[in-house]
Amino acid sequence: MPGLYLAAIVGAFAGVALLDRRFRLGLWSRATLAAIVVVEIAFLAFDLLGAARGWFSTDTDWVIAYWPPGIPPEEPLLLAFITTWAIALYRLAGRWTGEDRT
Repeated sequence: MPGLYLAAIVGAFAGVALLDRRFRLGLWSRATLAAIVVVEIAFLAFDLLGAARGWFSTDTDWVIAYWPPGIPPEEPLLLAFITTWAIALYRLAGRWTGEDRT
């Protein structure tokens, strides 16, 4: 079922947005955007290298399409989600331990 993977990523982003709204983590700031851009560039470079060398493949039943050389368009969104989730966990941990990590 094409698009299910994309829907799952968007749903996960919605969950992080709810956490940000509830705990006011400040995830939609310039600093977070800069971190996402840096991670996107680094990991997409690794993905391009891996795809070009045939190190992995994706099930075509779950993704919308493929970009050459074999990376689904959902991949950058997944990397942005993982980065945002990591920052959210870091900031939540700071709140729970009493440290300011913003």
